Amino acid sequence: MACTHLKFSVAVISCWLACGSLMPAAEPNAFATGSALEERLAAPVSVSWSNTPLGQALASLSTSQHLAIVLDRRVDPDQSVQLLLSQEPLRASLARIAEHLHLGYCQLGPIAYLGPPAMAARLRTLAAQHLEAIRLLGVAGSRKLLILRDSHWDDLAEPRQLLRELAAEAGVQVVGAEQIPHDLWPAADWPQMTWLDRMTILLAQFDLAFNITDSGRAIELVPAPADPVVTRTYDVGKNAKTLEKRWAKALPKAQLTLEGNKIRLAGRVEDHELVEQRFRGKPTDRPAVTAGQEFFQLSIENGALNRVAQQLSQRLNLEFRWDTPAIEAAGISLDQIISVNVQHASLDDLLKAVLKDTGLTYQRADRVISVAPIAK
Repeated sequence: MACTHLKFSVAVISCWLACGSLMPAAEPNAFATGSALEERLAAPVSVSWSNTPLGQALASLSTSQHLAIVLDRRVDPDQSVQLLLSQEPLRASLARIAEHLHLGYCQLGPIAYLGPPAMAARLRTLAAQHLEAIRLLGVAGSRKLLILRDSHWDDLAEPRQLLRELAAEAGVQVVGAEQIPHDLWPAADWPQMTWLDRMTILLAQFDLAFNITDSGRAIELVPAPADPVVTRTYDVGKNAKTLEKRWAKALPKAQLTLEGNKIRLAGRVEDHELVEQRFRGKPTDRPAVTAGQEFFQLSIENGALNRVAQQLSQRLNLEFRWDTPAIEAAGISLDQIISVNVQHASLDDLLKAVLKDTGLTYQRADRVISVAPIAK
């Protein structure tokens, strides 16, 4: 009997969308996401800006590329930009634009974030830290912080009021809200993102982060750490000592600890990506899966449900059909974090393990998987 080995190593927890200032309102569904976004980021674009206001230039790029762009509130959108780029990949173009403006760029899921270099370099790791923190709350406690919702506010919105609205949405108390100074933001409409990521990106623009307290009933605003890290352990086999030296050379700012045949790495999300891609031969968030006929082995630690389902769909020729209206009405997030470890499992056992404790169930017709909330 064939046995399929699926080993997911999910080092990246995406922070989706920014509550930032400065891009004009747009239809939430106008932005590219998923595989369509990856294709756009890899496709060549040309940019010709001559003394164009930055906000206007980025708005034009956002519209033409169906790309959600967030400019940090600390960056002047009225500054003139003069730049010429010819047929460069969109991702590289965004990095060039940021460099030209002495800014940093990072891609947070479907969001192109442009802001102070120090924040751009640590934003994804801050988001990953927040996500790890809510794991301690369990499924029930973390669910309200992972619900996907659109974001909208009108002209002259005050970020402190946006903070209060976010707190009310999740039913949490905010300690330290006075650290948010008075500011006015233009109108914006953004695609869906989790409560957790909305809060992360809003606070990041004030160089703040948050700690979850009182069993998830409150958050405390704190200064964003200068060097946030995410710690993971890699089982690398007998060559651990040699690999540890190679990793240390390639990742000078990461903290590495040798533990027998394992290497414990404390570093940025990007450091973990480099390890997965360069040294372990695994495309980040694209685990290798070989389809088998009858039995499967699946090992996932801290993977987003929708991303896991996407990989299963691609590698095992499955079609997931989500009852989105019912799932949203039930307050269930497809971004929720799951951990699975099954051995020698049938396809149905595999699916049951993936959906366990998510509040979802499924029906299967051959390779079509229909997913809906568990009836109460």
